[in-house]
Formats: sequence, C-alpha cells, structure tokens
Amino acid sequence: MNTISFQNAYQTITQRGEFKLGQRASTPDGREWRFVTATTLANGSIAVPAAVASSDLYSSSTDSQSRIVYATRAANSLTVGAFEDAIGVVDDGTGVGQTFKIRTNSATTFTLYPETALTTALAVADSDLTYIGMANVVKAAVTDKVQMTQGGAQVAFTSGDYGWLLQRGDGRVLAGEVLVVGKSFVSGDDTTGQVLKGTTAKGEFDEQTLGYAIVANAAADQNTLVRYNVA
Repeated sequence: MNTISFQNAYQTITQRGEFKLGQRASTPDGREWRFVTATTLANGSIAVPAAVASSDLYSSSTDSQSRIVYATRAANSLTVGAFEDAIGVVDDGTGVGQTFKIRTNSATTFTLYPETALTTALAVADSDLTYIGMANVVKAAVTDKVQMTQGGAQVAFTSGDYGWLLQRGDGRVLAGEVLVVGKSFVSGDDTTGQVLKGTTAKGEFDEQTLGYAIVANAAADQNTLVRYNVA
C-alpha cells in the first residue's frame, strides 16, 4: 500500500493530480484512506457512491492487440470522463457475468483497462451493462443502513473536490444521536452523512457496521471520536 503524508490526508484539491480514483493509501500512523471525488461533504460526513447506472444494448470492439476493450452504445450521452476508474458488469444478454474496470469514457464508449478486457464480445441486440464509480461519492442518504459506505471525510469537501476518506483508524464522524463507547455505528440517520448507533443483534446483512465509538458525543448532531473499520 502507498503511503501519503498527513498534509495529503487533510486537504482537498480541485484537480486529480498524481492519485488514481479509488486508490488506497496509509498515513505514517498506519491509518488507511481512499482517494475520491465528492460533492459537498462536511468534516465528519460519511460518504457513499453517487449512483449505480445501467444501460442496454451494447456492442464491443477490439484494440490493435485484439483485446475487447471498447464497449459502445450509440444512444448514450455520457459526460466525458465521468466514469474514469469505475467498475462494471455485463448483467444481461450476450457475455453476461463478465466484469471490467473502466479506464475512461467518451460520450458513447467505455474504454476498459486491458487487464480487464472482455473475453466474450458483446451483442448490440441484447448485451446490457451496469456500472458504478465507487470513488465518486456523496453524503450517505437518510434512513438506509446498507449503503456501501466508502469512508468518512476528515476535512470539508466543496463539490467537485478530490481528497481522501478515512477507512481504517481513528477519526471523527457526525453522529445523529449519542453513540455508545465501544459499540458500533452505522449509516441511516435522518440527516444526510450522519450516523446512528448500531442495532443490537443485527449483522452485516442488515446494516453495514462502520466501526465503533471511542468517545460518546455530548449531544446529537455533533462530531465525535470513533475508530473506522470500513471494508
């Protein structure tokens, strides 16, 4: 795993720079972080992928080395580069079950990393794709306790900023109720980006456990100290 400085971890930037979206790194104290681009996040907000997208009827084509690395849907109107470093799966039709990682995209075509080239060509008659930018994040939604949380912001993000989310180690979180020292916290507060106490006798199937409280916040809607353990 790469190592980043404390300055890297506690600042945001407006251009992606040297880091890849989704890259993981550690700071010298052993904490682990994930590099993302985000809409507006408060310091202490937990963040989740912006959206899962699906579209139908793809064809494919090969590069100069005969690798199937282009997936095209003529009807698409994608924002250029919006799905850089996203992941995806052929979820129906010819080639179903193949997974891939997107290097970049034009308005109509995904260019895949050659290492994840498809082995079965797509058919425009029936091949459908589902894809998601796991490192393109927003505040966690309200009420939902299973949201694929990617980590917690330890610095405020302005919309479009790039920066690091804390995934493992000690940091802050915005808690919508008073947490219990040593017990878990989960997404699902009535305010976006905030957390609640974990539920007794619930497992990962029912709610994604994000870590445990180190210090109980004095009141609801405050930052407090926790240990993150986000897979």
